[in-house]
Amino acid sequence: MVKVAIALGSNLGDRLGHLRAGLDGLVELGAVQAVSGVYETDPVGGPPQGRYLNAVVVVETDRGPLDVLSALLEIERSRGRERTVRWGPRTLDLDLIVYEGQRVDLPTLEVPHPRAHERGFVLAPLAEVWPEAPLANGTTALEALGAVRTSGIRRWHGSWPEETPNLGVEAARWVWAQLALFGVWLAIVIASTEPISSTRAIVGSIVLLAGIATMEAARRALGRNLTPYPQPRSGTTLVNRGIYGRVRHPIYTGVVSSLIGASILAGSIAGVVFAASMLVFFNAKASVEERALTIAVPEYAEYLDTVAHRFLPS
Repeated sequence: MVKVAIALGSNLGDRLGHLRAGLDGLVELGAVQAVSGVYETDPVGGPPQGRYLNAVVVVETDRGPLDVLSALLEIERSRGRERTVRWGPRTLDLDLIVYEGQRVDLPTLEVPHPRAHERGFVLAPLAEVWPEAPLANGTTALEALGAVRTSGIRRWHGSWPEETPNLGVEAARWVWAQLALFGVWLAIVIASTEPISSTRAIVGSIVLLAGIATMEAARRALGRNLTPYPQPRSGTTLVNRGIYGRVRHPIYTGVVSSLIGASILAGSIAGVVFAASMLVFFNAKASVEERALTIAVPEYAEYLDTVAHRFLPS
């Protein structure tokens, strides 16, 4: 029995489902010794395409390298893998990275993988489960990881074979940061309140009520999917009806509108400016939230193309 490291990647369709199917297929090769966490990574090379989910699985097998390669190709085919564009998007990509104690240099297979030591999306999960894995350039996985760029690589928490990957404590940090911003806004409004005219009172009331109405419409559309965290609830489904058919994050729109309206009613220009600037925070939070949703709800990627704007309808 020898130890082999196999890298898994997917950036088409149900990415998590493809990785899980790949893992199920690898069980047929032998005994699975370790499964890395799942990493979301920016595409490297090739045409413009979506982000990948990547992982590495270590298996003990009695099959030879070419037999392992043949099995990997068959698993890829079972998930609809098509090789039409070099380094193009794929439903499932399985690469034999390391075959312990053996080097292979054939037209159809090179082991250790000749470019693994240059690829952070391979090295990060490989170093997690087999840090001493020997690579083609003479370094180990852990050594090579320290020499490559890891920007654009996010490790998701949780055991991806059984549960939806999550943000871990980062999700709570976003909520606490949001509450802190609300507190700062309130302090600014209290400190800068001034008498206002009847015209400003009317404008402020209209903006405040519009924000509240927007939040209520979004709440009704979301139903049980509603959560303050940028991590979707377990069992979340795609919501693209009602107000979500026009804008992706109407609750954030409603929150900012409500704060601006309340600031106008309080006569606080500083409050208006600060409330409007909170869109920068909500834009960053929405970006993280959308990455989580594209993993938990595969249809969300198509929704992103259909509904182009986060806060205001086109």
